Amino acid sequence: MSIKITMNSNPSKRPNILFIVADDLNSWIEPLGRHPQVRTPNMNRLAARGTVFTRAYCSAPFCNASRMSVFTGCLPEKTGVYGNQSFWDAPLRQKTYLEHLREAGYHCFGAGKVFHGTFDYATAGRERAPAATWRDTENRMAAWDEFHPSTAEPMPPQRPLNGMFDFDRFETVSPWNHLFDWGVLPAEREDEMPDGRTVAHVTDFLMRPGREEFFCAAGLYKPHLPWYLPQRFLDLYPLDEVVLPFVKDDDLDDVPETARLWATNPPDHETVLLHGQWRHAVQGYLAAISYCDSQIGLILDALDASPYRDDTMIVLWGDNGFHLGEKLHWRKFVLWEEATRVPFIVVPPGGGGRARVDSPVSLVDLFPTLCELAGLAPIDGVDGESLTPLMHSDTASRSGPAVITWQQGNHSIRSGSWRYTRYRDGGEELYEQMADPYEWTNLAQDPRFAETLARLRLEMEKVAGG
Repeated sequence: MSIKITMNSNPSKRPNILFIVADDLNSWIEPLGRHPQVRTPNMNRLAARGTVFTRAYCSAPFCNASRMSVFTGCLPEKTGVYGNQSFWDAPLRQKTYLEHLREAGYHCFGAGKVFHGTFDYATAGRERAPAATWRDTENRMAAWDEFHPSTAEPMPPQRPLNGMFDFDRFETVSPWNHLFDWGVLPAEREDEMPDGRTVAHVTDFLMRPGREEFFCAAGLYKPHLPWYLPQRFLDLYPLDEVVLPFVKDDDLDDVPETARLWATNPPDHETVLLHGQWRHAVQGYLAAISYCDSQIGLILDALDASPYRDDTMIVLWGDNGFHLGEKLHWRKFVLWEEATRVPFIVVPPGGGGRARVDSPVSLVDLFPTLCELAGLAPIDGVDGESLTPLMHSDTASRSGPAVITWQQGNHSIRSGSWRYTRYRDGGEELYEQMADPYEWTNLAQDPRFAETLARLRLEMEKVAGG
């Protein structure tokens, strides 16, 4: 079914853009249904207004690489950002959409984690500090008309709360585990949470009258680790009722060696099981998603109460996915479904559009789509493409597969119902998502799928570089 997209109520004025990004938000949200218990009423509310891209993929399962691809519309092979590499000072760097919007006359406002940054969990853990300070590593204040960085993140006492590591012997704790923790944040410290401060800045901006055309970015940190949440969010998910992910103990037996090494280093799943913390961790992540959802609700409330409600488009996206034991892996940093599939919802000004788009798309398509909806000229040389045809018609599809890269030379593509992955050392994986949504059975060595494998190899050659 095709539904006409409602146009801006004031056609002489280009629409505003409300841009919400959540850190490490995977496909467990209610509009995507990957987890049966999660509660995200505000994401549901947003999804009801526009289009949910149910098979959206990041370009890299890592914050910085993903975000720089989004802001340039280019894959890591073109940005040169595969991990923590700096982007802004590269001699041949691509133009960002932020610069494009400002040149077009948009007032660009932001708050929170929009470009990459980190909290200093090492110092906070070593010194038993009550808060972790923020380091805005890849943001550039000069790129914005107005920007409010994240504030320090409150840390509960007696860390780690999960008891898996000994912070009294902090030098023995791997940097991986300085933030691998979950539990209750004292209620009296909730007002210190940086996402709440980010939302307050965004709310203040949206309530200012007489604003020219604007791009307003809200960077929410949760559900990124550590999962320290007020008790009421944990209470949404009683511990003895928490549903764990589906996991096969032999799930890594048929994957290439590179994938097996990525999945088990560090040995998170082994550590979580050893300490009996799997259910506690899933509870913490679910609670962090619901906390994130509550902040999104406050932003939507502010927009709906503002003068800009009917001439503002909204986009919500997650920068990468997250594993919680699937394929015996935790966190991101792999090329499987849980680490790469992300929420992506677009609401045109006034709402409308197809309710759901199920064909695979990429986050590099985000800004080309917003620019077309806003009537702005595209940027040349990008890898992304506008998805507005998919928002109008159920027969449209992206021109090529969605490409995901982790570290140079390792690529995965999502094409139709297939995922094909090729590693730098020649290892391959092939999964048919309709029959095997959790990617339990690698078909790359199965002769019955030789023709499909050959076709996807050719697709990979066309879209993925080194």
